[in-house]
Amino acid sequence: MVSLKYKLPCILAAITLVNASNIKGLAPEKYDLYKPSKEGTWTCLDGSKTILYSAINDDYCDCPDGSDEPGTSACPNSYFYCQNVGHIPAYIKSSAVNDGVCDEACCDGSDENGDLISCPNRCKEVGEAYRKEQTSLEKSTKAGLAAKRVLIEEAENQVRVWEEEQVKLEDEVILKKSALLRLQRELQQLEATNDKGKEKKTVTCSSAAVEVATLKHDIVILKREINVLMRILGDMKRDHNHNFHDMAVKGAIKGYDEFVSRFSGIEAGIDDNLEHISMNDGFDEEVEEDDDDQDDSEIEQKAPSSSASESEKQGKHSVVDVVLDKLESVLPVALKHGVLDKLRTITNKSSSSSSKNSVTVSHKTDLEKTREEIRTLENEVNQLNSDLDKIKDNLAFDYGQDREWLKLKDVCVEKDEGEYTYSICFLGDAYQKSNKDSTRTHLGKFEKFDGKEGDDRYKVHIHTRGTRCWNGPERSVKATIECGVKNEIVEVSEPEKCEYHYRMLSPAVCQSIAEAEKHQQQTANNKPVHEEL
Repeated sequence: MVSLKYKLPCILAAITLVNASNIKGLAPEKYDLYKPSKEGTWTCLDGSKTILYSAINDDYCDCPDGSDEPGTSACPNSYFYCQNVGHIPAYIKSSAVNDGVCDEACCDGSDENGDLISCPNRCKEVGEAYRKEQTSLEKSTKAGLAAKRVLIEEAENQVRVWEEEQVKLEDEVILKKSALLRLQRELQQLEATNDKGKEKKTVTCSSAAVEVATLKHDIVILKREINVLMRILGDMKRDHNHNFHDMAVKGAIKGYDEFVSRFSGIEAGIDDNLEHISMNDGFDEEVEEDDDDQDDSEIEQKAPSSSASESEKQGKHSVVDVVLDKLESVLPVALKHGVLDKLRTITNKSSSSSSKNSVTVSHKTDLEKTREEIRTLENEVNQLNSDLDKIKDNLAFDYGQDREWLKLKDVCVEKDEGEYTYSICFLGDAYQKSNKDSTRTHLGKFEKFDGKEGDDRYKVHIHTRGTRCWNGPERSVKATIECGVKNEIVEVSEPEKCEYHYRMLSPAVCQSIAEAEKHQQQTANNKPVHEEL
């Protein structure tokens, strides 16, 4: 038989644990801290004082840290532990113990001793409701996280597109600027050549237009005369004496018949050429011409011979020459030496005038063409830089921890609150619309995220600089966002004049299941408690 002296320590330890477990308001993890000494004393947890073990929970505050009164309201800096069997344990401030109010955090009613009020044990019902809520929360959180993953994937794709566009635009800007520098050097060379040792004056090449109009007028008159001649020959063919065999008349009639058979096709070609001349009328351009004839001759000598021969070739086969060649093939000799000679003289004069000024006109055209190309390139570079700045701004903007807000930018939701319909566009503007007359009031534009640090920072959106209230501040919106499967406004309030609070749901703020449970635990432990006045 084991001696009693060996059993005694075990018996005392068991008694100690039983005594500690019987201390009201004490959490199980602190049982070991509330063991009495052999002398029946106990030391405050801060080590400042030693008191009788029986003084614990005697409704008198002995320890400065309040550790001797975990189950009463004697020490204002102490905390009471609610076991809440069937639900979640919780702590409340000691000032809420035995205050005559059943604290919500203590669903088991242990915070009241029955002197002022008796609180029923509601932990079974509260626990069931809580577990049901957690199941629903878990389901909605999973759906919200799935929606959030989609938002993040879409944002990643958009960022890749922006990055590719940024590289492409930067390359295009470099190429455009290189081409622009080349054109600017060419323009400097052209301007230097144009200004070197010359005095320029402005003349108008209206003579070519006048000469073309004159030629066109002469051709129309000539065509009219041909028609008159055809009528005369037609009358002669009809009315001549068929019994009189005059070989000259017969030859003329034969020639007339051949001419008529060909002239219909020739006339169509002449009309088409005349129409072409009409489409190219109005040549009236200002060019610079040298005062000194010597400079003209030098320019003409410097002009390539191939260009001169090309001009002669083009002149020979101009519209007017084609018409003249066709007329020459059918007109009588007398008319050929009259009207045709006059037309060819005018044409040659016009060609000579055009050749004389071709180098100056060409040089002027090169200058204007280069300047126009420079202006076009400058506009293109400016537009590319503008597009590049927009992409850089988008890439630099804070769209959330994983850019989850990127694809929600300017996505709008609204809530009908009876008298008004409130709306908000994420990262955009918020409005209040009257349901009576549909007038709309600007409540503010997105300014910043204003939540706590970490992911919670993006749960609060601040919109400022709305329309100023009459005799009041500018309107503003504080939107607090919770996890939800879809984007929606739950409720709108106005706690202060012209300061609107939106409570909203969105998958963009959904957290993982573990984080959500941790948040729920913190919320349960940090619920407001009843304070003594």
